[in-house]
Amino acid sequence: MIVQEEWVSINTTPDVVERYVTSPELMNQWRSPQVVLEPIQGELMSPGSIHKMRLKPLGLAGADYTVVERDSGKILMKIEGLWEGTELWRWFPDGNRTVVQNRVEYEVSNPGLRVFVVGIGRLLASLDMRIQLERLRQAIEGPPPSMAALFGGATSTGPRSQRIDIES
Repeated sequence: MIVQEEWVSINTTPDVVERYVTSPELMNQWRSPQVVLEPIQGELMSPGSIHKMRLKPLGLAGADYTVVERDSGKILMKIEGLWEGTELWRWFPDGNRTVVQNRVEYEVSNPGLRVFVVGIGRLLASLDMRIQLERLRQAIEGPPPSMAALFGGATSTGPRSQRIDIES
């Protein structure tokens, strides 16, 4: 069993995270551009709904994802296709922040694809999961401040830096 898991902490409430994780319009702001979601049955992320998740790097090969459990703070999907297993999205309050977990447990029966997945594919998928969660955080919180703004320097709307030549 291959297990991949990533977490992020977001300065917001669980209900805001739930909207971003379940609304197709909001999902487009943060979901990986390497992933294509095609509805097959039902409303996306509703109990019993099925959608095909296709991966652009694999020539749009993919698997069917069925929402088998959905409640406030959790979505569990069953995966069937080129890879088989489950994907869990979970979110819960932590003080004034919300922690978001994305966990995928799966097997790949195709020997050629398994070699790729266990090798570089796993590394690329973990990186993509991390980037995707950071995009979710930024979609909700906004982009992080620039380094100049953090240290009291010029901002993107302020004066530009200039080059000063010093004669030796």
